[in-house]
Amino acid sequence: MGLRENVVPFFLCGFAEVIYSRADPAITQDTQLFSKPYRMWKLLTPIVQALLITLAAGVTYFLTYKVNELLDSWVLYTQGIALVFLPAGIKHIAILIAGKWGALGCLVALFVLANDFWSGVPTEQIAAYSVISTAATWIGIILSMRLLQIDQGLRSLKFMHLPLMDLITTSIHGFTTNAFFLLAGMKSENFMGNALAMMFGDFVGSFIILTLLWSGLLLTRTRARLQQEG
Repeated sequence: MGLRENVVPFFLCGFAEVIYSRADPAITQDTQLFSKPYRMWKLLTPIVQALLITLAAGVTYFLTYKVNELLDSWVLYTQGIALVFLPAGIKHIAILIAGKWGALGCLVALFVLANDFWSGVPTEQIAAYSVISTAATWIGIILSMRLLQIDQGLRSLKFMHLPLMDLITTSIHGFTTNAFFLLAGMKSENFMGNALAMMFGDFVGSFIILTLLWSGLLLTRTRARLQQEG
């Protein structure tokens, strides 16, 4: 069964299943590391699972954005665009693993945050921006999965695919979102510069998040092997 039909309660566990379940039997849902939370997760009804996934994605996105704000004096390019944007990595992972529920959580969090950093902009424009930004990322992930021949269950996903998926997704997101800024009057100049800056910031942010996640997975695999050997 693919990951999207079998989401576990923690992104790390779910990502570990995708990356390692076929290459390394030590990292599976049957290990002591994951079996208890997995069993607890399966006891929940689908709607409760969906709500928890949405909440987890939204809270993670929100908190990561607040961390990223601490870097604004070094990485802020212009309003709404940072040259290192860590939440982009959270959004990519949330949508990749949890699909529509991960997207919904990130959309709601972005709407809440955008009302703060786009102060003075009408609520309907902020809502449209949040939808377009999230949809652009979602479309980028779907397109990149087709181009890289990654199945819907993510069984064929490899770590080497992730930077390529990010490149495709951040390109679509950067140009689509800045086109909306221009059409909505939220920005009036330097379309190409803003789009490339957003693309760069999203890509770097995603790379950092994915590298941290990969390091966590390596540590998790080592711990699982030690448990089995012990």
